[in-house]
Amino acid sequence: MDPVEIPGGVDPNPNTPCVYGKMQTHSQSPPLQAADSVSRVLDDDDLLIEIIVRLGLPTTLIRAILVCKRWFFIVSDKAFLRRFRSLHPPRLLGFYVSTRSTDELSLVLLRPRFVPMLPQPLELATAVRLAENYSLETYDEELACVCECQNDTILLHGFQDKSILFGVHWPLCPERGVVAPPITPYEEFDGTAATCAHFLLKEEGDGKNLTFIWFSIGYLIEGKDYSIKYKAHIYMLQDGLWYWRSSAAAVLPSPWPDPHPLLSGNKIYMEHSTSIAALNLTTSNFSTIPLPEGMERYVCEDMMLSRANDSGVYLVHLEKLQLRIWLHTGGNSGGMRNWLLLDTICLREMLDALGMADNEQPTLLDTFQTGDNLQFVFFKIGQSALHLDIKRRELRKVYEVTEDERTLERIYPFMMTWPPTFPVLKNDPASPNRAVL
Repeated sequence: MDPVEIPGGVDPNPNTPCVYGKMQTHSQSPPLQAADSVSRVLDDDDLLIEIIVRLGLPTTLIRAILVCKRWFFIVSDKAFLRRFRSLHPPRLLGFYVSTRSTDELSLVLLRPRFVPMLPQPLELATAVRLAENYSLETYDEELACVCECQNDTILLHGFQDKSILFGVHWPLCPERGVVAPPITPYEEFDGTAATCAHFLLKEEGDGKNLTFIWFSIGYLIEGKDYSIKYKAHIYMLQDGLWYWRSSAAAVLPSPWPDPHPLLSGNKIYMEHSTSIAALNLTTSNFSTIPLPEGMERYVCEDMMLSRANDSGVYLVHLEKLQLRIWLHTGGNSGGMRNWLLLDTICLREMLDALGMADNEQPTLLDTFQTGDNLQFVFFKIGQSALHLDIKRRELRKVYEVTEDERTLERIYPFMMTWPPTFPVLKNDPASPNRAVL
């Protein structure tokens, strides 16, 4: 091994020549035996991968690539990164909380605030501090809201001096600035009697590009009948600029008031009273998915949709103190047979441990991002927010409204950046826009 590739950069035997990249040893002294053992491990790519993939935090990958070129190529390989993420999903750094306060006339939506999830490993202290210090004061205190939060990216909508402010923010990478989407929140939707708009984000490729979807809903009135017209405009953010990609539209009867669209893969899912509707953005086709057997009606307070590996949808159902998690496993053929019951969790003992078992019935807080493979769920009891770690079966209170607040509205989970932003080697044509190592 070349001395510069040995941790610490020290050649244990500087007078010994190297042959084919391996150290020649002329004695069996303990230091040379130890160095030879280290060399045999670190020169074996398979063993090295098994070591690095167990590091646990993405911040350690940044340190690993700085050791030498060989380590750099191993760690930055896409197959390795996929395996690392499957073993160590991005961590929940905290959440943005949306609350309302009462003025003299009405409830007023307050500017979202970041709340860290503590404790965190020491290596993530910088990331948590960046999120805490990221300022949203450009937006007026009232009527500022989070439209979407996708991993470490947030889409906000607010006002300043009666002017609309609307932008994509990266709190962990403030040097990227704020990018305004290509469409205003109140653009007209032709041919409808009423409109509402939703704004969805989706990470593309290596996580550095975004798809922005302006998703509008309007009611079409034809005589005594009316239906819903859905329309989606799809844009891609690349190198700080938005590019139009495509549009999709569909009409569906049986409207459901105030739907909460969820983008997963190439489909937008929405709640309906007895089913889930799905708009395919590739084909512009609309379909419906029946609820799992035994669920006769969708009630927003006790059910929630969540992304499933960016290609499907979870259905989380809370009935009294029993939480059930379903996964929709494929297409729409077969109806209910495509639902798979993954888990059932009883909350009673957990609430007993918190002294909250006799409180009012918990409800689900809308959190469309729940980590890889549904890592967590947020509940609301009274004006307190509770976080359930599904894998560890740990429930804890993470937020309670202050004296200046009246109601707890929504929570937007904020995750650690993935994948890490790696520098590149000099004269590397594969990534000409990255920093030089």
